[in-house]
Amino acid sequence: MSRFIDPTTDFGFKKLFGDEANKNITMSFLADVLELSTPLQDLGFLDKERLPETVDERAGVYDLFCRDVADNSFIVEMQKSRIGFIKDRLLYYATFPLAAQAKKGKLGYYEPPSFAAPSLREAATATYGGREVTASVWDYLLKPVYCIAVLGYVLDGSKKAVNRSSLRYEDSSCSSYYDKLSFVTLELPLYDERKPEYSLDRRLNQWLYFLKYLPDFEEIPEIFRNDEIFYKAFQVAALANLTRQERWQYELTLKRVRDMHAVLSTSFNRGKTEGKTEGKTEGKAEGKIEGGREILQLLLTQKFGPLPDDITAAIFAIKDVEQMNQIWPHFAEINDWETLRKHLLSPTNGNSVS
Repeated sequence: MSRFIDPTTDFGFKKLFGDEANKNITMSFLADVLELSTPLQDLGFLDKERLPETVDERAGVYDLFCRDVADNSFIVEMQKSRIGFIKDRLLYYATFPLAAQAKKGKLGYYEPPSFAAPSLREAATATYGGREVTASVWDYLLKPVYCIAVLGYVLDGSKKAVNRSSLRYEDSSCSSYYDKLSFVTLELPLYDERKPEYSLDRRLNQWLYFLKYLPDFEEIPEIFRNDEIFYKAFQVAALANLTRQERWQYELTLKRVRDMHAVLSTSFNRGKTEGKTEGKTEGKAEGKIEGGREILQLLLTQKFGPLPDDITAAIFAIKDVEQMNQIWPHFAEINDWETLRKHLLSPTNGNSVS
């Protein structure tokens, strides 16, 4: 059994990064991932569920939602399994802290949160109608919102483990429209510490290494032992340090993960059985090929989501068992579209890249 919790589970992620007692871990993680020019001075955790003002409005729910003393907002979403429209989901979530900045205080004025920097609190004092009020008028000046998604799968088209985006024009002839809304995705399957670009001499790569392999460590790796933040993170993540209630909660999240795996395994076995049945009616050889195609398509869909037309066509273009057997040994290393096409659409498989 692993000595450390899985940080990609709901409980594990919130235990490490959503606990007030571990705020310094969260601050270090955010500063390193976002590559902030200055360290975070302090952080306030907010309700992860942002309730709407009326029952007709929808709520946004996050794995982690916090603000620093400068009133900048940080949203972190941990998504272990593939879901549709993750980018739309992050954008939707980002609208809540943006809209919350227009929250009205006294006399329709904006009031900074209680943990905001003293300079912001002092600036909140103004004179209105001949009397002093403890809030300053809001003029639509927004504070930055940073969205981070830690993913246990690969987004369509991704080729690297860390991807950054903002509302900017790709066309160099156009000026940037807005740079206060930033998105970062950490796609753990693409992280490979053996590649030079992911060497552990960079702090961000250390976080990727930690998140991806924490449940596999039997002891704290040498690179982390003299690092105060990571050493504390390992202590927090140690199963032996969990209370009985926390251990029960963690086992419950593991059960959800295992249940999902069981659902996927059932789908796999169903595809395999259907392939065998078809083999009996149309001939064993053809049944094997057909069953193999269906299983391959099922597993790739579960891993990547909807498959492009050229991939689907290439799967159904496989004509014999030998071609199919050239693909299976490489399945574990296929974590992106480029690698998939390399093995599936290669000339040795009787197909060609379209």
